[in-house]
Amino acid sequence: MLVGYVSNERYLALSDVLFEFRGNDKVVLARSSISGAVYVDIEPGSYEVVFGKQGFGSKIVSVELSESEPYQFRLLADGLLGYMWPKCVQGGEIAEFRVHSDEEFSQKLKSLENDLKNEMEKTLKESLIDRETPASFDELTSNTLPN
Repeated sequence: MLVGYVSNERYLALSDVLFEFRGNDKVVLARSSISGAVYVDIEPGSYEVVFGKQGFGSKIVSVELSESEPYQFRLLADGLLGYMWPKCVQGGEIAEFRVHSDEEFSQKLKSLENDLKNEMEKTLKESLIDRETPASFDELTSNTLPN
């Protein structure tokens, strides 16, 4: 029975992925074909599936297999992969940095914060120099200076 297809994070087919289907008090081994298809001689039902490939992270998923609907298995390549989520935000909204890595890494966003702070201080100083009258305390602490 065709139980599903296996692909990488970009939905490109992966061949020779090793599979282990656990269910109904037995374990069945399988391997994906060149097209990423996974054929296994098992009955439809609930299974715990362990799968992996050299150069990719291994995975364990619980699936409900049926003959009519192939399951989409996905593996992430070893290496650093990151993105912001949600993909689109407006000013003032919050986004988070999501990362996949096969080894420890350090994430630093402080340098960006420092760059923005330095740019704001530079702009503030330039605004103060260009003024005809000194800025009041309230203007200095509000981060906005009228010209």
